[in-house]
Amino acid sequence: MKTNLLGAAVLLAFSFIACNNQNKPHQEAEKAATNEEQIAADMKSFISLFEIPAADISRAITFYEAILGIDIEKMEIPGMEMGIFPYEGQMVTGVIMKAEGYQPSADGTTMYLDAGNNLQDILDKVEENGGKIILPKTAHADENGFFALFLDTEGNKLGLNSPN
Repeated sequence: MKTNLLGAAVLLAFSFIACNNQNKPHQEAEKAATNEEQIAADMKSFISLFEIPAADISRAITFYEAILGIDIEKMEIPGMEMGIFPYEGQMVTGVIMKAEGYQPSADGTTMYLDAGNNLQDILDKVEENGGKIILPKTAHADENGFFALFLDTEGNKLGLNSPN
């Protein structure tokens, strides 16, 4: 009787340990996901929204869709046409704007788009889609990634940035 009771207790203990260890990877993955979500929630950006002026909204939307490989939603409200960049999972929202007072320009602030792993993939599409490369892929001074400058179809100067 004591042997059966001891055997049952040992079997129960092993079963408990085995079940506990099976849940561990799931619990660790859950904990890692929670940590990643917290890090993302804590991330900040000095930019919350950007607007790119356009003289021809359809041409500008076509250009950015082609070079970035994204779909841009076109929206019109009285006196304003917009192309809205995809915003799901983005910290910053982007809009192409055609309205009174929005003048495309190569002067002023330069905004750099995240070009993914290698900006050359996007830069190669700039000229074939009506833009112009101003500065080819160039290493940052601290050798921590690369950048390039281009003019879009509207005459706006923008940059690309990537780690490779």
